[in-house]
Amino acid sequence: MSGIYIHIPFCKSKCYYCDFYSVTKSNGQEGFIKTLLGELIFRKDYLTNKQVDTIYFGGGTPTILSPGKLGVILKRLKELYEVDRGAEITIEANPDDIYREGLDQYREIGFNRISIGTQSFFDEHLKLMNRRHDAAQAIEAVRMADDCGFGNISLDLIYGIPGMTAIQWEQNLEIAAGLPADHISAYHLTIEPGTRFGRLKKAGVFSEIPDEQSAEQYRMLLAILGATGFEQYEISNFTREGRYSRHNTKYWMGDSYLGLGPSAHSFNGTQRHWNPASLTRYTDDINIRKPPRGETITPVMHRNEYVMTRLRTSRGIDAVDFKANFGESAWYELLFMAEKHLLKSHLILENGRIWFNKEAWFHSDGILSDLFLIR
Repeated sequence: MSGIYIHIPFCKSKCYYCDFYSVTKSNGQEGFIKTLLGELIFRKDYLTNKQVDTIYFGGGTPTILSPGKLGVILKRLKELYEVDRGAEITIEANPDDIYREGLDQYREIGFNRISIGTQSFFDEHLKLMNRRHDAAQAIEAVRMADDCGFGNISLDLIYGIPGMTAIQWEQNLEIAAGLPADHISAYHLTIEPGTRFGRLKKAGVFSEIPDEQSAEQYRMLLAILGATGFEQYEISNFTREGRYSRHNTKYWMGDSYLGLGPSAHSFNGTQRHWNPASLTRYTDDINIRKPPRGETITPVMHRNEYVMTRLRTSRGIDAVDFKANFGESAWYELLFMAEKHLLKSHLILENGRIWFNKEAWFHSDGILSDLFLIR
């Protein structure tokens, strides 16, 4: 089974932390849709006729497009690709774009999962990040989606926000856990160079919170969501009732996926490809049927990416599967490289499986770098 990701590049405004490609002018929607429909045809053979069981509309802000326009894209996609009848079909949405009639139409055209960018339930945090909605809208959006029959709702939270107190973070988590959503993605605020926050940091007027404060907020995340019935199945993702993101799991498990739209990435098992992060260049390339840029995954890249993505999940690395992919000697090499972290209990080895101690997950980047091959 494969997945399809569609990047809708339009936003009404740019959040100060966001490093994803988007444009704040929406007058090019018709041209973009025409180009995207052309890419659907142009890239049809990328997945070598594999059945598709997840579709994800991200961005940008997909809900800037009307339900009718989204329906045109989804209908054409289903005509061209073999989409499983039980496919998970997700749309990302901002709270201020959510309304009852629209939600009903999203469900009618085929969306059965919605991911709502709530981010925080405190207005001061939302204003700091240049979010367009307020806390009340965020809460109402989740409840409205539930009332309209979305049985699979995810919401996003951000921690590590400068000025956010421990009590506020605790309240954010308790509010989120009390809403009718069975999936929560919680991300630490990252200050990227090309963002508004990145420019403010360079000017010396904005900075990350101290590491210990970040670690404490992460510990609170684990404790509070765990106590309210959420299972952590990936570093930043929590679910109850088994409502994990089937689409995002493809990225972590090395499954194939096709990315459509500007800046979208694709992976077919042996190669990775990506579209230009420019609506103009993307349009020009598709119009002349220019293949996207790409790279072939070398054996070392494959092994390192396998280690990185599997250890992002609670499943970790299974010895049998690892040996089947890379050989028995590679498994013992991995154990040797992991030895100091196993002794410190950052990593756990049990019954032929390695996985992260959840407390150590927060510092996983440094640990993972010790497990990578360099050759």
